[in-house]
Amino acid sequence: MEREEWESEDACAQCGARVHAGTGGAFGFGDENVLCRACATARGGRYAAARDEWDVAPDLSGLRDEAYGATPGEARGRRR
Repeated sequence: MEREEWESEDACAQCGARVHAGTGGAFGFGDENVLCRACATARGGRYAAARDEWDVAPDLSGLRDEAYGATPGEARGRRR
């Protein structure tokens, strides 16, 4: 794994928590979106740590804010 990949962070599209790209369990979707393991699991996803993959993908409905092209966490910050 490249050092840059390990050090990069993304924000969970639901809760805004920082997710390190190099850690297992994050669920990536779309071009550059990610859900932390807790949010993905709460949305029905099932992660198989032994295989480092998702057996069941989480429900992604309601995660995109089309008006702003932002994740809900980003959109909430803009509307304050």
